Amino acid sequence: MATKKKKKRPASRKKTARKRAAKHVKKRARKKTVKRTARRAPKRAAKRKKKRPARRRKTAAKRKTAKRKTAKRKVGRKLRRKTARKPARKARRKTARKRPRPAARKAAAHKKKKPAKRRPAARKSRKPARRKKPARRLPKAPAAAARRPVRKFSLRKLAARLGPSIKPPIEAYSGNKPYIFASYSHKNIKEVFWCIKKLAESRYRIWYDEGIEPGNEWPEEVGRALTGCHLFLVFMSPAAMDSRNVRNEINFASSENKSMMVVVLQPAGLSEGMQLQIGTVQTVNKHEMADIEFLEKMKKVLDPGLRL
Repeated sequence: MATKKKKKRPASRKKTARKRAAKHVKKRARKKTVKRTARRAPKRAAKRKKKRPARRRKTAAKRKTAKRKTAKRKVGRKLRRKTARKPARKARRKTARKRPRPAARKAAAHKKKKPAKRRPAARKSRKPARRKKPARRLPKAPAAAARRPVRKFSLRKLAARLGPSIKPPIEAYSGNKPYIFASYSHKNIKEVFWCIKKLAESRYRIWYDEGIEPGNEWPEEVGRALTGCHLFLVFMSPAAMDSRNVRNEINFASSENKSMMVVVLQPAGLSEGMQLQIGTVQTVNKHEMADIEFLEKMKKVLDPGLRL
């Protein structure tokens, strides 16, 4: 019998058979590698566990603190960069300004720098330095001792205080001839001394409390002067109304039936008792007149027998 001839396969089919065989080999190789890795996997896992400890879970508070720290670090880095950049820029500007020109450089190179003079070293004293003594601190006085005792008020002390600034214009009259007794408050001493000075210039005899000697008693001298006076002249003001001595002098003059006269320096409301004593007395309102008018009025009113 005739044998059938085998048909030749095309070249493309041969290639596909080779590819299939290569794939089969690859699959076997993969299976072997998978088996090897499966055997070695538990050993590797054990090694990893030993090397890397288990991570602890961070709490919410720790996460916040970590975020804050990182934010602060970032801000600090930015500030450092800015501060590091600024001085470098300033230094460049300064150097650019200070750089001399080429002509100036040559001139500076020719000039020789003079060596700085050395000062002679100070000789050390053999005497040892004296130590300063510490300042002594006295103990503080108690609060009760620091307070000064309150002194009583008196006209003499007030006159002594006002004495150096306002000096008495004249010496008080002392004699047997008729004279004027001047009664006033020391608060109005400027105006009263001006009036006494002008009256003394027109040669009137006047006595006032500046004529009391320091050794004599004040009320006794005033009483004697009041009994010997020919005219009692009062310089009235609100301060004179409040003065106890002026009131006593008015009372004494009215009891001795002395001729009285009132010069109003400032308007003052008289009390009922003062109105009884001074209400009917002749008054001269100085606060309503000029100085020249006042002096002319006083010359007309006063007795010429009171002059020198």
